[in-house]
Amino acid sequence: MKTRVLRLAMVFALTAVVVWGSWYTEFGLGQGEEEVVSVEAAAQEPIGLPVLMYHSINSWEKKAGDYVITPEALRSDLLWLKEEGYQTVVVQDLIDYVETGAPLPEKPVMITFDDGYYNNYLNAFPILQELQMKAVISIIISETDKYSQLDENRENYSHLTWEQVNEMMDSGLIEFQSHSYSLHKNRGSGRKGIGKKRGESTEEYQQAIREDVEKGQQRFVEMTGYAPTAFTYPFGAVSEDSYPVLEELGFRATLDAQGKLFHITRDPACLRRIPRYNRPWGTTAQKIIEKAMK
Repeated sequence: MKTRVLRLAMVFALTAVVVWGSWYTEFGLGQGEEEVVSVEAAAQEPIGLPVLMYHSINSWEKKAGDYVITPEALRSDLLWLKEEGYQTVVVQDLIDYVETGAPLPEKPVMITFDDGYYNNYLNAFPILQELQMKAVISIIISETDKYSQLDENRENYSHLTWEQVNEMMDSGLIEFQSHSYSLHKNRGSGRKGIGKKRGESTEEYQQAIREDVEKGQQRFVEMTGYAPTAFTYPFGAVSEDSYPVLEELGFRATLDAQGKLFHITRDPACLRRIPRYNRPWGTTAQKIIEKAMK
């Protein structure tokens, strides 16, 4: 409850950010001499930080595929990470490292889940609690609105409810981010995710994505007292014209799906389009990360 009260105490400031204004961050270092030295050193030596991307965690192995793995496979991945000394971080840790010089663990790794399936709560959350590991879940906010109105917790297809989102947030292990309000579900519209339509002007494009993404921010604040700080591109579809809109709406990082190692520096630009490795069925986090870190 204390966590919820602290979040709700910030609701008015966060709502003002979402609805009325641009949220610009001044990236001044301004700390003491020792910290300036460490910042300069870090800028010369980027940190290789693997980011893993999961989607559905389904107990039916016959459902496994490019974007579905079993709870047992997830547990195996996480146990290997712990045994190898990796420590999980979330987006806020990356922002703090870049903006304030806060340290990262010696071997950082970020675990992410896209879409916000109910089975993340059913199957992944208990494993993360057991192992005390953190993760980032980017939800399709319209789906959470929808399933919050339904009594339909189905492992195969349901999405998280706001009650489940708040419970997971209160654990201190799960950070939630935006995967759009409904642009992830706009097939047939001529737009892929928040990509640009053929022949669409910059102004038309920016207005369209602003309306969707801003609605998602508003719903997050209304239902949790928290506004996401990172936007996860649906389908990895990116237009550079989205950058100023997302920054205007308060996002200080974006997540992509480029399949390469993330190198974090003190430059705020490094938080744009953070690359991630999809973890499909048929491989392991060990294989992905060992190859990435060579």
